[in-house]
Amino acid sequence: MSAQAPPSRIRGFSAAGSTAETTLERTFKTSLSAKEAEADFDVLTKEPHHVGSPYDITLADEIANRFTSFGLDVTRYEYSVLVPWPTERRVDIVAPDTVRLDVDEEKLPGDVWAAKPGILPAYNAYSPSGDVTGDVVYVNYGGPADYDALQQLGISVAGKIVLARYGGGWRGIKPKVAAEHGAIACLIYSDPRDDGFFQGDAYPDGPYRGMGMIQRGSVMDMPTLSGDPSTPGQPSKPGVARLPLDQITTLAKIPVQPMSARQGLELLKRLRGPLAPDAWRGALPVTYHIGAGPAKVHVRLQMDYGQRRLINVVAKITGSEFPDEWVILGSHHDAWVYGAADPESGQTAVINVARGFGRLLTSGWRPRRSVLIASWDGEEPGLLGSSEWVDDLGAELSAKTVAYVNLDPGATGPYFSTSAVHSLAPFLRDVAKSVDADRPGKTLLDRWLNRPRDQALAQPPAPPAVGALGSGSDYSPFLDHLGIAAIDLSMNGPGDNGTYHSLYDDPDWFKRYIDPGFQINVRTSQVTGTTMLRLADADVLPFDYTAYGQQILDYIGEIERSATSQWANGARGLDFQNLRRATQAMIKAGGELTAQGEALTNRAPDSTTHASLARVNRRLMLAERALITPEGLPDRPWFRHVVYAPGLYTGYDVKTMPGIREAVEGKNLSRAAEQAQVAIRALDRAATTLVGSAR
Repeated sequence: MSAQAPPSRIRGFSAAGSTAETTLERTFKTSLSAKEAEADFDVLTKEPHHVGSPYDITLADEIANRFTSFGLDVTRYEYSVLVPWPTERRVDIVAPDTVRLDVDEEKLPGDVWAAKPGILPAYNAYSPSGDVTGDVVYVNYGGPADYDALQQLGISVAGKIVLARYGGGWRGIKPKVAAEHGAIACLIYSDPRDDGFFQGDAYPDGPYRGMGMIQRGSVMDMPTLSGDPSTPGQPSKPGVARLPLDQITTLAKIPVQPMSARQGLELLKRLRGPLAPDAWRGALPVTYHIGAGPAKVHVRLQMDYGQRRLINVVAKITGSEFPDEWVILGSHHDAWVYGAADPESGQTAVINVARGFGRLLTSGWRPRRSVLIASWDGEEPGLLGSSEWVDDLGAELSAKTVAYVNLDPGATGPYFSTSAVHSLAPFLRDVAKSVDADRPGKTLLDRWLNRPRDQALAQPPAPPAVGALGSGSDYSPFLDHLGIAAIDLSMNGPGDNGTYHSLYDDPDWFKRYIDPGFQINVRTSQVTGTTMLRLADADVLPFDYTAYGQQILDYIGEIERSATSQWANGARGLDFQNLRRATQAMIKAGGELTAQGEALTNRAPDSTTHASLARVNRRLMLAERALITPEGLPDRPWFRHVVYAPGLYTGYDVKTMPGIREAVEGKNLSRAAEQAQVAIRALDRAATTLVGSAR
């Protein structure tokens, strides 16, 4: 028996529609080819292709040509974005001895990929230029809690250069917090405890990070704003006013340079001072001291801040019944170097989905709603391509988009996982149950559920947990700014981040250790395509506001417990009663509206039923828009969603109910009370949007 035997009804479809949908999905899944996926992957990873580079521009043409050949209508959206490239990078130990540290990645002998021209040097995008000298202080992961520990030890970083290790939070938080404490530069190294030999064999003997590999990445303050920092809220087109460099507030405030584990060791072994706490100790062969000094370092960085060409490629299949309802799938094609895992495993899967949809078109299928498939550019420096597109088409996207589905990197292991708005959590579990896994008789849902047991972790939750969306990929402008329901899909596994953002995220590493036969890629295309097909063709959009509301109630409970632990009258001051009342109203209205839609699918189809279903779906779609607040979140008005946002000091990681939660964590009772009212109004708007007869 097939692992993907369908239920009698698919969520959102009538009985007859479920039968047709099952047949369509089977046809789509069997049309996908690992051989074709590998051929696409080889083109995508052939040369280095950071944003604005020659091969990045070539890839836009390659992807557009593929989409066109599949029978899709293609549009290119070009922007000119501010991106720095490094011209000088130098880090020298000047005390207690003198050593010039290597700021370039190690090139393994005989590695053809490392020897190719056009590779962007290892650097942190949106670091300022600088020339500073100072004693070194080791700050662990460099988050706020680490500075609390330093304060307890009586150690200040003012006027010092901090050494942080990658991990424990997004890299851009490390220089941000360091600068707030008076540091003059930030060096970030990769400790093998986090992604190197401590985790498993290092490349070339295994998939994990070698001692000479360096993680590139952006340090722009993306929890405050994403997109071109010189044109906030405006598309970066000719004629748009640009902020001068000295007026841009989202650039890092101090020079930042990434380092390999080998160079981190050179710094750590020259530090003295207190022993680092147990949790601060990595896997390097050295006693971890904090400093300050006696290691002293001279850092000199020079950045060329210039306008770079950016090209988004967007393909469209116009819907047969609801052409002005859009279901959008996106991935990005720019990379720090070759980007085999990140992003091209995901981009390859998206191209294969487009190819499969093209084949369905030739057989006579056309989606009920319009399907858009986007290949973004400039994601790596700061979600540039997707954010500029949202700035450019914001009003139209807000009016028409049902959902945005994201894949990045996407196809790097046997385990399905996802984060999404929680109205789509039950839907995603259904989708995962409909796709075969890599084990006979098992679905992706089974593998998802059993992953913790497979990896000797704690007993898994039931049902599988759908994560909450923070930031760090191209779903962010859709959800956080416009209030469009979003999904971030992934197939992942052990070792898949071992060469993250390094020179060695290359085709050889990927084909040797991650997806040798491109079967993972095919499964990723299957689950992604199934998600898109169901969203595009459903009679009733599969938004479950009961599941959404229950999750929000859980968040409210967490915040209430935190507030009560800080203030005796916290629960009364923050009006948790009305937060729950508004959430329950949303649950009730959403449940009643979905029930109306389900009843309509059981009627004989006619023009009246069709019009009534359209009204139901419109309300289900627009309720998410109601959860954005026009004034935005405190200190970052670009982020407007009252349920999901990245934390101001967590970066990629989410803070749910962010306005209230961060105010409580910051012990700001008046702001917390104010943000509770903002959330109550948004939840009431959502309930009002959902209320009403389908007649």
